[in-house]
Amino acid sequence: MPPAGIDELRKKLDALDLKGKNVVPFKGLPVMEKAFFPGGNGLYLGSSANITIGKTLILGSNFGCVKDFDPRKKDETVCSKTWVGRKPGFGLKGMLPRTPIRLEECFFTNAWPFLHEGGSNDASKLIKPWLSDKNLMKECTEFFTTTISTVKPKLIVVLGTGASAFISKVWPHRFEEWGGCTIASMDRKPMDFVDFEGESIVCTAITHPSAHDLNAKKREDPYKSLPNSIDGEISLLIKAAEEAGIAIS
Repeated sequence: MPPAGIDELRKKLDALDLKGKNVVPFKGLPVMEKAFFPGGNGLYLGSSANITIGKTLILGSNFGCVKDFDPRKKDETVCSKTWVGRKPGFGLKGMLPRTPIRLEECFFTNAWPFLHEGGSNDASKLIKPWLSDKNLMKECTEFFTTTISTVKPKLIVVLGTGASAFISKVWPHRFEEWGGCTIASMDRKPMDFVDFEGESIVCTAITHPSAHDLNAKKREDPYKSLPNSIDGEISLLIKAAEEAGIAIS
């Protein structure tokens, strides 16, 4: 059984009217033991853990394509490039332990909480049409704010250009700059605060961990990384965690 808060989120997700180009809802599908929500429980320690309230929400774009989704694998944290990177020391498991952000205190979820048809996750083919689909965006942004109400994060870490563009639709008054769906768009405002339900949340964006070795070096100073390094983005996460009041425990 999933933890109570996650069980409630999944019920609300199943009630959404998720339809659009290449959209495949998770309703009725089995899920993984350890994986980003909704493909899994969204917790690094799996269903044996509970949501840690008031810490960090990690936001990806979407879970991936139907043909690659295999819940029998149970644990994506040991094989997914988002978690382990393309090289040792990269990915979320290589990056977050070098910051005050603890893996076991995060809730890992996706802006577009569904699978997609086709094998490519090309932003121009998938994400841009989703961003322009008003009905789909309404369902997804409302579910995202429901998730925030449940997790009550002090810090939101956004992964990559697609999820950043999603945030530009959720809080256009604060993150309009991220709407370009590019690394340059993210660099126009690496970090800012948003007010939500009377609380201040720090929101920052990093290049997607699955391709850190390719893209972290493309950022602008002071968060640009040297080739084969993610030091620049780690410094951004450390600063964001400090601003959010998340300390190494």
